[in-house]
Amino acid sequence: MPDIALDHFRLEAELTRIARQAGAAILDIYARADFGVEAKGDGSPLTLADLAANGVILAELAACFPWPVISEETLVDYAVRRDWETFWLVDPLDGTRDFLDRNDEFTVNIGLIHQGVAVAGVVYAPALDELYFGVSGQGAWMARGGVRTTLPGCWASAHALACSRHHDVPQTAAFARLNGVTRSVPIGSALKFGRLAAGEIDLYPRFTGSSEWDVAAGDAVLRAAGCPLRALPDLTPMRYNTPSQRNPHFIAAAPHVPLDQLSYPT
Repeated sequence: MPDIALDHFRLEAELTRIARQAGAAILDIYARADFGVEAKGDGSPLTLADLAANGVILAELAACFPWPVISEETLVDYAVRRDWETFWLVDPLDGTRDFLDRNDEFTVNIGLIHQGVAVAGVVYAPALDELYFGVSGQGAWMARGGVRTTLPGCWASAHALACSRHHDVPQTAAFARLNGVTRSVPIGSALKFGRLAAGEIDLYPRFTGSSEWDVAAGDAVLRAAGCPLRALPDLTPMRYNTPSQRNPHFIAAAPHVPLDQLSYPT
């Protein structure tokens, strides 16, 4: 873990509070008939809920912590952020398509980056009342329906693989075949990271594009739970604050999975 002094208890109290507050703003709009949907420049959807959650998170982080923020909805030019040592990386509503589908599998993602590494994070699924929190070197936990459980969880002996509901690609099925994985579980948004740390799946390969804010908070939870997330093809740790803020393909897994012994599609 990079050298940074973190007050675990303050981070836990404030980040979980902020995530739940943002989640409440999302659920207020989720209950409406009209989400106020528009298309962003890249064609991805933007809703009133994305903007409401973003406003809550930016205001609350600024009030509680000294570090700057990069959010999917409030981007920062690389010339400004290139020398930032510590900052927040936020996706105020991850899984907007899941939100639009009303399948409840959308999350609030807040990750803390220090020296290019995700060191703390919260992933919160407000419609499911499911929250995951972790700080590298200090542990991770989840809460469902008010019941708190220390992470990592316990895994079944058979491999189970998470696939995306909206961004799956043929390479995922090829990876499963190459490694004898027969069970695939569709899961939306960054909820996949939490379910992995909870022991409900033990593999999450990603063979399509993603952005840093999609992954940072989940990466922090996995790190804290002892679950590796590695960039492909070299199985190196993920790094954040790149010029493009686009991630390489990656693999996340339970601690018992030997990543260097898996086969990967080309």
